[in-house]
Amino acid sequence: MKYYKEIFDKLEIALRNHSNLSKTDFDLEFGWFKNLTYKNLTDNEIYWTLVYVTFYSGMRASTVGQKLPAIKKYLYDFKNVKDYSREEIRRILDDPGTIHHKQKIEACIANAKEFDNILKKYGSFTKYIESFSDSQGTGNVTIDKLRMDLRSRFQYLGERTVNHFLTDLGFNVLKPDRVICRIFTRLGLIDNENSIDQAIKVGKDIASATGFPIRYVDIIFVTYGQMGERGICLLKNPKCSICGVQEYCKYYADNYR
Repeated sequence: MKYYKEIFDKLEIALRNHSNLSKTDFDLEFGWFKNLTYKNLTDNEIYWTLVYVTFYSGMRASTVGQKLPAIKKYLYDFKNVKDYSREEIRRILDDPGTIHHKQKIEACIANAKEFDNILKKYGSFTKYIESFSDSQGTGNVTIDKLRMDLRSRFQYLGERTVNHFLTDLGFNVLKPDRVICRIFTRLGLIDNENSIDQAIKVGKDIASATGFPIRYVDIIFVTYGQMGERGICLLKNPKCSICGVQEYCKYYADNYR
């Protein structure tokens, strides 16, 4: 679609203006996503990514975001987490700063054990990832095979969440969460909010059209649609008067024209 770059540029400008951040401050807050890659992350940082995407799964992002510092205090170091007992689980559940979701906490413990098993076999999580390099010798990782293996190994890596994990490791895969799918649907870029495969393809096309890494595309769209002071394309009462992409928006055409 020839308007991908134009849509993204206008959306980014609207978000920048609405956030009241200078260009420098905006780039400091969001720009680091442009250089994100799993190769620059430690094993604990990769495991922590697995933890927080587990908690984000099916929950309001604003709620999880507020609780992450307390969750990180307990669930950052996989070497400790893999040996957690019922007493540690109870301690996490009793902390008012955490999310009291026993199944997710137990899943993080199980995932820590599997994470440790992977490291014992491959030496590092990066080497595990690169074991899925294509057979052409290019060094490129075969995403579909990696995605399938991750879902078979780790709990709470569902159809959407596994892509969240890969996106946050710097892969050219869009996290097709409900916020992004809502915006894409309103802009007529995908058929409906459940069109996950379409959303992933559109995300890659936008990244290609703009020259930005897909993680940067992802964070701009997510911030644009999330609840909070910066959000514009909200689920309820979207701020259409300040939106930068009204001319492309089916929602705006149906409700305000």
